[in-house]
Amino acid sequence: MKSTGIVRKVDQLGRVVLPKELRKTLNIKEVEDSLEIYVEDNRIVLKKYDENEGISGIVRRVDQLGRIVLPIELRRNMNIAEEKDSLEIFVDQNKIVLKKYEPACIFCGNAKNVFVFKGKNICPECVEELKG
Repeated sequence: MKSTGIVRKVDQLGRVVLPKELRKTLNIKEVEDSLEIYVEDNRIVLKKYDENEGISGIVRRVDQLGRIVLPIELRRNMNIAEEKDSLEIFVDQNKIVLKKYEPACIFCGNAKNVFVFKGKNICPECVEELKG
């Protein structure tokens, strides 16, 4: 799975904008195409809907602005708050993967007790190591 470095906020209606570059790469057309939405390994997976394949999730249409509405049940289960939380966007073969964005330490990748120091995320353990 490749990180694109793209983070998007969820709006007050539970919509998230899928970057145009990703829609173009995966040949997803606004208004015409629908995406299948399901959860896999604590991540939200969006896959272009193919009516010839079986459905393993919920199907939603991409709107004219490239947005998709994430179902309220899914947002509640994954503890995603509208207008507060951001989602990290990844690409995995023919799928778009969304993961709740949690800032991590720039040195070790730890996401617990991270704070911002001079514009960079850092954890207490790395601070102690840097002091030594």
